[in-house]
Amino acid sequence: MRKTRHFVVSGSLLVLALSAAGCSNGGEHTGNKAAEESEVIAYQADYPVYDSLDEVVKKADLIVKGTVVGSTVKELRPETSTDTDPLTNPQAGLSEEEAAETDPVVITVSEVKVSEVLAGDAEPGDIVEVSQLGGEQGNVTYQEKHTTTLAKNGTQYVLMLAGHGASAPYDLLNPEQALYTAGERGKIEPVGDGGFENAGTVRTLKERAARVK
Repeated sequence: MRKTRHFVVSGSLLVLALSAAGCSNGGEHTGNKAAEESEVIAYQADYPVYDSLDEVVKKADLIVKGTVVGSTVKELRPETSTDTDPLTNPQAGLSEEEAAETDPVVITVSEVKVSEVLAGDAEPGDIVEVSQLGGEQGNVTYQEKHTTTLAKNGTQYVLMLAGHGASAPYDLLNPEQALYTAGERGKIEPVGDGGFENAGTVRTLKERAARVK
């Protein structure tokens, strides 16, 4: 059975449509133990899309290079809305008790140790938290097709982040267009297929940020 729920959340993730579909190794439930241990919930989300790397750089509140030193999977519930229009508020007509029973959104919050600041208010050695849609809870994996979860394996990432206040984690402006790795000699490569090619090096990106901001 396929269920869809809609949430409005703050930040770069503007409108989230959760399409929950349990599957076993990409197929249907078979009723065996292996199937139960490989359930996947597929998320679908709408993100801002940018026409150029300069647009992403200009919009970013913080651009850093760093590595993941830890992560936590959390549940995020949509804010209760008093809007009674079901087109803009999928919880319209629900009581507070019913709204509280809405399925939470699973996110992964990674702790990134900053090695270099390309733009924004941070210092090398700082730990910044970065939230991403999806994660693993028990035997269930929550996935969004455009999101590559930051890995704690020594990878040097270049992250273009949106800030939401001192008490909230940052998030990527776009899960593909704002996520890169820094390789040998600082060469920057996109992690996802939707990232910008020929992004240059960490040094040239820092110069680009100084120019466009």
